[in-house]
Amino acid sequence: MRRRTETARDVDLQWPTGLGVALAIASGRMLAHQRGVPRPVVWGFGKSGAVDAGAVASWLTAQLPAGHYQGLVIGSPHGSALHLAAALGVPWLPAAFELATPDVVRRGAGGGSTTAENTAVAQAGEQGAGAILAANPDVAVRQVYDPVWRGWSASASAYAVVRWLRLPAAYRDWIAERLRPGAPIIVTRDVGRWLTVSGPPGYAFQLGSRASGLTPDDYLDRRDAAVLGDPPADSDGERSVDRALVEDLRRYASAHGHPVRQVLYRHPDVLSGAVADLYRSWLRAGARTGNRLVVECGRLLDPWHVVRAGLVPYWCEFPLRSAVRAASWWLAGSEPYTAVDVLPEPPGLTLPTTAPCAEWDAVAAFATRHGTVDERCARAYPTGAVPPHHATQILRGQPSDLPHLPPLSAESALTSLSDRSQTDGLLIL
Repeated sequence: MRRRTETARDVDLQWPTGLGVALAIASGRMLAHQRGVPRPVVWGFGKSGAVDAGAVASWLTAQLPAGHYQGLVIGSPHGSALHLAAALGVPWLPAAFELATPDVVRRGAGGGSTTAENTAVAQAGEQGAGAILAANPDVAVRQVYDPVWRGWSASASAYAVVRWLRLPAAYRDWIAERLRPGAPIIVTRDVGRWLTVSGPPGYAFQLGSRASGLTPDDYLDRRDAAVLGDPPADSDGERSVDRALVEDLRRYASAHGHPVRQVLYRHPDVLSGAVADLYRSWLRAGARTGNRLVVECGRLLDPWHVVRAGLVPYWCEFPLRSAVRAASWWLAGSEPYTAVDVLPEPPGLTLPTTAPCAEWDAVAAFATRHGTVDERCARAYPTGAVPPHHATQILRGQPSDLPHLPPLSAESALTSLSDRSQTDGLLIL
């Protein structure tokens, strides 16, 4: 019995996970609703030994309903990038996926971090990455170890980010077979920075993440950095899209007649505000008020019910003071909203950087008529848990704003975002 339990755990740990996978599944669900077709039933994919990144790509594209589309959004995992795809009526696909690091999950180490622990995780990550890289020559692996933030499940403090360096075959086939002639491809790219330690070709180690609200210097003692290998160097963050993938996508898309545009943002809050402004303009151009705002957080989002109900979405990546402060500044500079509904996802732990409930209440208080923080989220916050489908249950209760607006064109959406690109940290290419 013990052997069977450990084997099941191994399979779970090798299953692709992370925000990008959750958003891809939500994209398929949203498109099924929009098109009035059943959701594809995809249980998984066969695997043995190292993870097959090509099989993961096939599994991700299989989440999307059959038919042809007027475009594609691909790139860094971001809730507002998914909302952008929903407004366009097109799919969203990730440029990477995550895998929990088995050794670190099993250790269940307590809080805090020492140089010895960091080195052990880096070595374990390098060993695991070696197997992935040997089986998948077109990927790179970033080992992320955050001894402060344990993820929404509070069970894993380390994970590997597997990034595609070339467009996987399943993505190529999908573009060739499912995109209408001339349909544009939009790449959303998080260009935030972090310190990493280099390793063998294709591998890098990252200590800490912005999920905790801390900075790279808060994690890494440069005096002990040599223990981890090479000195830490400024690099892109774990949410970034590899430039080699962008260039490969550009070449492939051009050969098939699809223009490629890019949306670059330095911090997730910037894209959240820009897409929220885009939604309001879209709704008002369709004779809607655009005065009902929903503030989502983490995995608590549902793009279909946002579009169905005619809501304006603003997404916070993590429940941090900095994220709530950015949302408050954006609201302060916006025309007032009559209704503001807030869905803060409990982080599962309390940190000095975690936003207290009172700050979420302050966001809701920007409403001129009705502002509320979801009761279930408030009861669980900050150390409890709320399942992701809770957002669907809550937003499903919003009345439909009929008739549904026709999808935005990619050109008009990018023009609208370009008008807001004077905001520090947002660039449209």
